[in-house]
Amino acid sequence: MKIFLLLATILFTTSFVQASCKLPTSEKIVIGCTYKCDFFTRSRLKAAAARLGYRVKIINIGLNKDVSESLAMVDSVLIPGGADIHPKFYLKNVTDELRNYTENNMHLVKLTEEGKKRDLFEFTLVKLLLNFESQYKKLPLLGICRGMQMMSVAKGLPLYLDIKTELGIPNREYKFDRVNITEPESLMSSLYGNKKILGFQMHHQGIRVDYFEAHRNEFSNVKVSAFSNDGKIAEAIEYTGMTALGVQYHPEKSLPGTTFPVFKWFLTKACEYKTSKDHL
Repeated sequence: MKIFLLLATILFTTSFVQASCKLPTSEKIVIGCTYKCDFFTRSRLKAAAARLGYRVKIINIGLNKDVSESLAMVDSVLIPGGADIHPKFYLKNVTDELRNYTENNMHLVKLTEEGKKRDLFEFTLVKLLLNFESQYKKLPLLGICRGMQMMSVAKGLPLYLDIKTELGIPNREYKFDRVNITEPESLMSSLYGNKKILGFQMHHQGIRVDYFEAHRNEFSNVKVSAFSNDGKIAEAIEYTGMTALGVQYHPEKSLPGTTFPVFKWFLTKACEYKTSKDHL
């Protein structure tokens, strides 16, 4: 049944959509995945691109340890879902109480070889994009699941170690959650309007919402714009003044009405970046 649901999400409406950014038919949008983008991500990005009249080339830039060199190769960056992030990347920025709690509960974190390979590269990449003096500050960024969490961690925003343990609700594995957009002046609102959407979930961690609310003044250019589970789980993060969006749900495994708006935005911004690169 789970496999059937995943396969069913690939189905797309095939009608052509007029794109606001045009590319010569000989050119391709180059998307850099910081880790191998899976079958669903690649297939649905290509399907969305086809609807917009684009062709795409999806490459794995995580194999290149030189972050700047990687960014010079692409028109957009996608940080896909995957392994837990080691808490050491945010612990130095949190309160002593939370640091002690985290260090005493490391058994809740699922540390893997994948995480070791990805953590430093992705952390460095996001920090570089956040540097407003960087030549890559306008590069479009989409973070999915772990990718959204890395966008949070790079700003010093900590994560729940385990949702079931800390929030008392089941971990979000093979579930569709109703996502409520709470910020009317946000990218998420411009993509979906005021309607609630269904997002496919596959995670046991997430932004530590209570910490964000208590220390909101420390995250001046961070906007958490959508939630699920009665506000307990953050579903979208945005960087104000940047072309960046992180979503906790998996658009590549969600229904078309949830998938296409995000990928349309991502591909359109990549097109705009590509056509304006000579003027940066």
